[in-house]
Amino acid sequence: MSYAGRKNRFLLCIIALATVICTLLTMVHPIVAYAAESEISFDSTNVLDDLQSSKVNGKAFDMKDYPFNESKDIQVISFVEYCYSYKANLRDNYGLYVYIYNPKGLNLSTNEKQNKIQMAVSYDAEGNPNDYEKFSLEFCSKVESGDYKNLFYKFKVIDHKVNGTTFSDRVNSNARRYDVSGVELTTYGASSATEYGVCGTYVFTGFAEGYGPDANAKSTLSCNIEYLETIELSVKHTFYRSETSALGAGHQNQLDTVYFSVPKRFIDTYGKLQHIKAEWYEYKTKEILVTSNTDFYNAASPYIGVPLGNSPNEYGLYEYVEDIGYSLGIGAGKAGDMYVAQWGWNLGDGYLHVPTNVLYYMFLVDDIEEYDPYAETKTVGGIQSNDLYEYIKNYRKSYTSGRLPIKDGTISADLFESDIDDSRKMNNENGVIKKGYSYYDFDADVDLQTLQSWSSTSPSFWDNWLNFGLGAAFTGGPNEASKTVAPIQILKASDLTGTNAEIAERLLVNVNDVDAIKAEYNNAVTVNGTNDEEKVVVMFRFATSDYYSEAVDIIEPNAGFLWSDKHYEGEAYIAQESVFFDFDIIQLTFNKDGEYTVIPVVSSPIDIVNDITPPVNMPDEVDWWKIALALILVVLLLVLLAPVLPYIIQGIGWVVMLPVKAVKAIKNGKNKQPKDDYDDFDDY
Repeated sequence: MSYAGRKNRFLLCIIALATVICTLLTMVHPIVAYAAESEISFDSTNVLDDLQSSKVNGKAFDMKDYPFNESKDIQVISFVEYCYSYKANLRDNYGLYVYIYNPKGLNLSTNEKQNKIQMAVSYDAEGNPNDYEKFSLEFCSKVESGDYKNLFYKFKVIDHKVNGTTFSDRVNSNARRYDVSGVELTTYGASSATEYGVCGTYVFTGFAEGYGPDANAKSTLSCNIEYLETIELSVKHTFYRSETSALGAGHQNQLDTVYFSVPKRFIDTYGKLQHIKAEWYEYKTKEILVTSNTDFYNAASPYIGVPLGNSPNEYGLYEYVEDIGYSLGIGAGKAGDMYVAQWGWNLGDGYLHVPTNVLYYMFLVDDIEEYDPYAETKTVGGIQSNDLYEYIKNYRKSYTSGRLPIKDGTISADLFESDIDDSRKMNNENGVIKKGYSYYDFDADVDLQTLQSWSSTSPSFWDNWLNFGLGAAFTGGPNEASKTVAPIQILKASDLTGTNAEIAERLLVNVNDVDAIKAEYNNAVTVNGTNDEEKVVVMFRFATSDYYSEAVDIIEPNAGFLWSDKHYEGEAYIAQESVFFDFDIIQLTFNKDGEYTVIPVVSSPIDIVNDITPPVNMPDEVDWWKIALALILVVLLLVLLAPVLPYIIQGIGWVVMLPVKAVKAIKNGKNKQPKDDYDDFDDY
């Protein structure tokens, strides 16, 4: 049969659709729909036309079975395999489609990057799924208006290669199996998607008319639907910051942890929780400026997101913008005849520094104190995670570097560095961690998280001096032990004993999240009624990154004593951190005596943006330690010079009196009358 003939047969063929809803919800009988028009491709057929032309066990599809209902969640009412053929040249029309029943009438996003479906992509020797991935959903149609507006949606699964293969390559032609654990759908206005369980294993046999070995045979396509076991998780987040890092002054280790409850029966049945596979989008923020100086904040606000001055000069430095009236600098001072700074903004080309032409973040706080891991973020001059997250989402000042490929393309890439920490990057058989989309299957015994402290690097006298000052050079610098923890920990009652500070230090979590972790544990171990079951709480530590926070001087050029620059110390700092958007757990793998069982997870993705906290060492407006050190040095100098001090004082007095004596001598010479005999000068 020619291609044109096959196409005509295809356009006239009966299209079989198979349907299931997760058996934990309401079971629906398989639906069989027929092509409405012979000249319309299946991508463009209308969702309501498809459904209304279908039958359920010989009975026409009835809209009364799908009412609007605000107490019901979204359901997948149909998963469709369309025109599969074992012949490669007949697969152009092959596709997988999903029909959504939306009882709340939510306005779902039609952006394919916002909506996904999670499906198995490989199987073990016994035919059990052992790996899952998410696939984008391309919007096809919805009920646009009328009495059923937004009640039904139709999407197409966008296939992508997994280890060089697609779905058509992986399925068995005689029994095409598709394991679908859930779908993620995003409502317009929502920050993240919500995942809804499907819990279905769909096995299609036979072929649509014209697509089997006998091109003249009628359709023999049918579908058998079985329940797919899944784990539904509600994922929460916490973080921990050490006080030092092997990277030196201003750097801290940041450990990110999510925690959730898993029914205990999974561990009883399948053994130890060995692996957790997750995916996310990882980025590193540019410098986030926090200040308590209102005058500076008001002057600099119009320049947030705005490049300063003209193009950089031949040295890569920018001119000073006088209209702002202020500069920012770290270690800004004079070395010989050259002005230098470790970092600066609007310093002008008189300074040699790391050039920062644009500031993208700025927050005003009441006061700034040093980092305190046990204090409320706001009380020490920090920025709470929700405030920073809202700033990122609502930033609209510039898109010089484009937009991030998430959140419907609304987040400016200008807010983030061109890459993530080198220490975070990874590429091996378990996954890829890089800037942007990352995924990794963490092993409980292998992928340990290490927080390396400054003291563990055995710093030299000079290392301590250069990083933490002269005092640290003599004291040996800050002393903190390194910490290494397993990525997966099952909480025990003993882990939650003691004060909240003790628990936070033991579990390496934020002290302000301890009460929530306690509540999660108590709810997990308590069985409330027949519909509840005992659970265990899992702490999943998935990332150790570099948090940078350093004090910044606000400089008012030529406004100080004798026209020198005036420095405001202790009134500003900059910070940078790693953030993780759309963090999502894909699957859990259990290990029982070497037998591994993979269970897919139904879990809505979350965005992880941590609090911004002040530096560990924050100078006061008056550096009293400098004054005290100067006094001590003066006293020591006086003690050392005590034996010769009288002679030094006498010599200084003689030098000081020389001009006085000279003036007096001249005066006396003018007033002296001539005599016949020379008289000696009068004694003074």
